[in-house]
Amino acid sequence: FFNKALNSSRFQADLASPPYFACPPLEAMEPQAKMQISFDDMNRIRILEADIFKQTENLAQESTGFVKKIEDFNGKVTSLLTVLRAQSLKIESAKLLAIGQKNRNKNEVENRRRMATELKLQISLKKQELERYVRSIEKKS
Repeated sequence: FFNKALNSSRFQADLASPPYFACPPLEAMEPQAKMQISFDDMNRIRILEADIFKQTENLAQESTGFVKKIEDFNGKVTSLLTVLRAQSLKIESAKLLAIGQKNRNKNEVENRRRMATELKLQISLKKQELERYVRSIEKKS
């Protein structure tokens, strides 16, 4: 079946048709577009020159290393942000505790002033009562 198809005139016409296998000759191509085919040390076919290929491999390795460093840096920044958020929460709670303590101290000062005033009033009332008792005892004696 395949031999018959390959030998058919239609297949032969398809092979010869320009849209499928047309390629401009190398002389017609621009000088930058010309490819240099070479062999490397391991006898592999290379389109790039050996030194350009090595530079490309070095660039790929450096890029990989750079990407790893960026990922490490990103991880460190993420962990730093996590630590800073935790510390900020601790600082905020300590700040609220300090504000609460300050308010309690302020209220305590006011309470002590009020109590001192009340105690002075009670002392004056007791002194007046004492004077009345002393006068009543003097009258009786």
